[in-house]
Amino acid sequence: MLRRIELHGILAEKFGKSFELDVASPREACTALGYQIDGFKQFMMTAHESGLFFAVFNDDENIGANEIEHNTGASIIRIVPEIVGAGGDVGGWLQVVAGAALVAVGVFVPGMQWAIGAGVGLMIGGAASLLMPTPNIESQDEAGNKASYAFGGAVTTVAQGNPVPILLGRHEIGGFIISISIVNEDT
Repeated sequence: MLRRIELHGILAEKFGKSFELDVASPREACTALGYQIDGFKQFMMTAHESGLFFAVFNDDENIGANEIEHNTGASIIRIVPEIVGAGGDVGGWLQVVAGAALVAVGVFVPGMQWAIGAGVGLMIGGAASLLMPTPNIESQDEAGNKASYAFGGAVTTVAQGNPVPILLGRHEIGGFIISISIVNEDT
């Protein structure tokens, strides 16, 4: 079936806005565009290095990464750049907006003055998360981060600052190794 592929943002500026292709899925559409447009495939493969990420829509439905390969009945496939901030993520803006709403509730609703303090705290936390860069966490595929079968088969190294789960009873999942020491001595 002939489908319209719409590119938005920087993709539309660089490669054109609309294409009609006989494709079954968004993945097939990207592959076809990669063969037909010079530089499209290379741009899409390296866009994440510049902080560019893309959302894919079947008609008006935003689909996840696991649905890219599924055949679609949509007549329009849209590829849209996602808005990504310099620091934090969308959660920071959400905190700022929610904090402002709480302050407004605290000011205008009798008996809800506690919401003013909570709202100001949320706004400050949201602003701080927007200003601070997201830390780079090393890949979990590195040589020092392979599964250890001595400790239940889970990956045994964890990034600093992660919460440590407390499990009661029998567990069937990997756990965090908080501290370990192995001493090798010649005798």
